[in-house]
Amino acid sequence: MTIRWALAGSALLLGTSAQAAVHAVFVGIDKYENSRSSVANAGFDDLSGAVGDTRRIRDALAQSQGLNVGAMPDDANCRTQSPLVETLINSCATKANINDAWTRALDAAQVGDTLLLYFAGHGSRFLDDATLDQASRYNSTLMAHDARRPGAVAGADILDHEVRRFIDAATSRGVNIVTWFDSCNSGTASRDGNSGTRTAPDLRVSGLVPIKSPLQYGNLGAYRVHLGAAGDGQDAKEVGAVGARAGVFTSALASAIIATPKASFADLAARVVADVTRATGGRQLPHAEGALRATLGGPEIKVPTFDVVLDGGKLVMAGGGLVGITMGSRFDLFASTGAALGSELGSGGGLKARVVEVSAGSAMLQPESALPPGLPGRLVAREFAHEFGGQVLRLAVAEPAALPVVQKLGFVAVDPASRFRLTPDGGGMLLSGPAGLLARLPAATAPQFGVQLASALEKVARVEHWLSRISDPGQPRDGVSLCVQNVDNLDDFDPKWCPEQPPGGPILKADKPIMVSVVNKATAPRYVTVLAIGDKYSVTQVLPGFGARDPAIDAGQAVRIPPGQEVQPDGPGRVRFVVLSSDRPLNAGVLEQNDTDVIDGQACLSPVARAFCLGTDRARAGGWSQVGQWSVGIVNAEVKP
Repeated sequence: MTIRWALAGSALLLGTSAQAAVHAVFVGIDKYENSRSSVANAGFDDLSGAVGDTRRIRDALAQSQGLNVGAMPDDANCRTQSPLVETLINSCATKANINDAWTRALDAAQVGDTLLLYFAGHGSRFLDDATLDQASRYNSTLMAHDARRPGAVAGADILDHEVRRFIDAATSRGVNIVTWFDSCNSGTASRDGNSGTRTAPDLRVSGLVPIKSPLQYGNLGAYRVHLGAAGDGQDAKEVGAVGARAGVFTSALASAIIATPKASFADLAARVVADVTRATGGRQLPHAEGALRATLGGPEIKVPTFDVVLDGGKLVMAGGGLVGITMGSRFDLFASTGAALGSELGSGGGLKARVVEVSAGSAMLQPESALPPGLPGRLVAREFAHEFGGQVLRLAVAEPAALPVVQKLGFVAVDPASRFRLTPDGGGMLLSGPAGLLARLPAATAPQFGVQLASALEKVARVEHWLSRISDPGQPRDGVSLCVQNVDNLDDFDPKWCPEQPPGGPILKADKPIMVSVVNKATAPRYVTVLAIGDKYSVTQVLPGFGARDPAIDAGQAVRIPPGQEVQPDGPGRVRFVVLSSDRPLNAGVLEQNDTDVIDGQACLSPVARAFCLGTDRARAGGWSQVGQWSVGIVNAEVKP
């Protein structure tokens, strides 16, 4: 059984296409219809730098990406359009006009294209009483030119519910979507007064109906990426003299785009975060989430990478035992994520390192040669040799011709009594496990047999080995409570309530969405990640969803999968839900993988499978800190018809 989002569909990977295009809608708003310039008690002022930011980001993309942005609007003509780009400023940027421009761009996009939405202007928050989408209970808004119009529903702000619905609509069509928002509280979707921030008073919305996302989210491998100027509750700063105002975030982003035109979104984010943090003294922290390993207009390369910092001559990697790092594993080190994803495995510019110490949240790397002078403070690591620490998986092999391939896999022991079996079937081979069939493979003598078997067994071994290590009863615990259940009425769902479960775990219905919720029972805030493991060893991060990084949950508080993002099994079978909680953020998304019978487009980048890809002669963003308190919980569920 495969676990997918209720709005998830095909896992097909898009190949790069010469015809793939980048469409864009740029919005910049300095002048507001209902600001203090027109409404005395409005609570927010006009801006001075948002339109200029729109010009800067357009110019940067034209220079570095060759994007035909067309003419820049002005006071006399506040809307311009080129074949792939539409730009709205000030009075043209009403909520209706912005929504229409987004829809036109999406309608013009083809499968494999990318749609970029840029917004510079005021942002705010609304208190969502009915749907607890975020731990803070607040959700962000974008303020169109006519925002806070008296009598308008929700003040005519663009709610992040509406942005999410549009993102889901785009990816359901196979269109990648990238959002860059330079506004306050843009961590999920301000700018104010003298140093200038882009914020407005909070908006209260009652009885908001959760938006149901459409089916086929991520169809044909489509992805989303979001870069926001500031996290929830933070201001997005404007700086500079009158007439030359600029958003700190957009200035940093435009500079990064020009300086590194082929950079991944992870590299852009790392550079922007460093520049904005330095410029604001740490008072503004940009937010990045989604398919950060992609480039603008390019596919996402789903190979795990890890940040490394040089600390007093030591290489410290932001990834430890909780996310599958093992002693002795070897890594290539690169100057950027883009370089890490664009290089052959084992060719990290000559700089290689081995894991010599592992804690829950980090690992110490020992370089295999002297570190060259002038290394940047941040490096990116990509594993090229995974060390399981011995034969961690046992396999019964009923076909003698397959034995030479199996014996190449140092983590696999041949055992006739094993629960995992490799048996002949007609002209091919079957790999099966305790829950049934794992993969159909070609004949043992076929050229692709080695890579397909290695890919499947590596997925099984990684999950089983990881679970055995994090489930060690001798490890410290500081717990959270995980609840998995079918829910008929999401409107009345209480994330703190969990029905009594049978001893073997919950029994779930295959035709109903699965709701996952977590209650923090620790005495301090905790960051929470929930992963779902299917019976073919797929690993899917279900909370936070879609590459998001949520804030910590306060003690005694609960968090749930947002409405419309419930998990949907594709049939009966077993599924294991694992909750990781810690006092520091974890990049648990690096554990995600497809079913054992899916050969990934990046299979030959796997430290195990690559030995079979090249023939017998040649043999997978953001700040972090040390994890102290952590816990693991596992719920075994059975999905029935």
